[in-house]
Amino acid sequence: MKQSQSEPAHKRTGSSSDSMRYRSRLHPTWLLLAAGLLVLGPLACCLACEQAAGVQQKSATLKTAQAAPSAPCPAATWSYPPRDPTLHARAMAVWRVQQIVAAAEAQNHFSDRATPDKKTLNSATEESQDSPVTTLVLTDGQTPLRGRWPGSADQLAVYLLANWPNPSFTVPVNELARYYLYYCNEAELRADLLWAQMIHETAGGSFTGTVRPEQNNFAGLGATSPEESGLLFPTAEAGVMAHIAHMVAYVYRESPVGWANPVVDPRFELVQPRGQVTVLADLNGRWAVPGINYGQSIEEIARLLNAHFSR
Repeated sequence: MKQSQSEPAHKRTGSSSDSMRYRSRLHPTWLLLAAGLLVLGPLACCLACEQAAGVQQKSATLKTAQAAPSAPCPAATWSYPPRDPTLHARAMAVWRVQQIVAAAEAQNHFSDRATPDKKTLNSATEESQDSPVTTLVLTDGQTPLRGRWPGSADQLAVYLLANWPNPSFTVPVNELARYYLYYCNEAELRADLLWAQMIHETAGGSFTGTVRPEQNNFAGLGATSPEESGLLFPTAEAGVMAHIAHMVAYVYRESPVGWANPVVDPRFELVQPRGQVTVLADLNGRWAVPGINYGQSIEEIARLLNAHFSR
């Protein structure tokens, strides 16, 4: 009995050899799991980090693209102008395209072009000189068209209303005068002379000829016969710009302003050759046919206009 009560512990709990066999049977499995964790764990962490970094970079790029202002494509700018652009804006767009094309041609063919002669250089220099500021009116149609008139739009309007008190323009006389003064100064043409021409052509805004007031045609553009009333312009400003652009074609070989082109004046390219008019008398037989004393008549109106404010 004592023997049974005092039997060794390994008899009660299992022999040490059985325990060792059990442990040795589980040991390879735990070893494989541990090895898998050691190898795959860091790899999985790296992949997760790379994926997170990629998502973060894409998000940052998208935010940057949304925040940055988008620059318009030059081709789209010219091909798709704004809806219902003003006449001035369309004219400037055409001019910019022409400048881009000219610059590209100059860059590609500069070496093939001949050096301009002295006469060409002198004429270019003459056209680039600042026009004089003057109110001088000569006689016999010899008053030059180039220059800047120092008067105001109010003076132009006051003179017209003092002599033709009920004009039929589509805008107030002061507004029409402001258009003439502004665009004539830009084109370096005398506003008093072109205002005088407008008075001559429209009979002081009475429109007693074939051109009607709603045409906004202040210089008889296209009115070549009693049956042909001439061009129609959508606004008074458009009509003023066309008048001045047409004079630019007569006075300048190269337009001094970008908006003086066929978009503004549909008859612009009919003036050939360009730059043949220097003084008012040169308009005789050109602007008006036969146009006898046409320039002299304009000159007389301009003389009375300037005398009106020099008393």
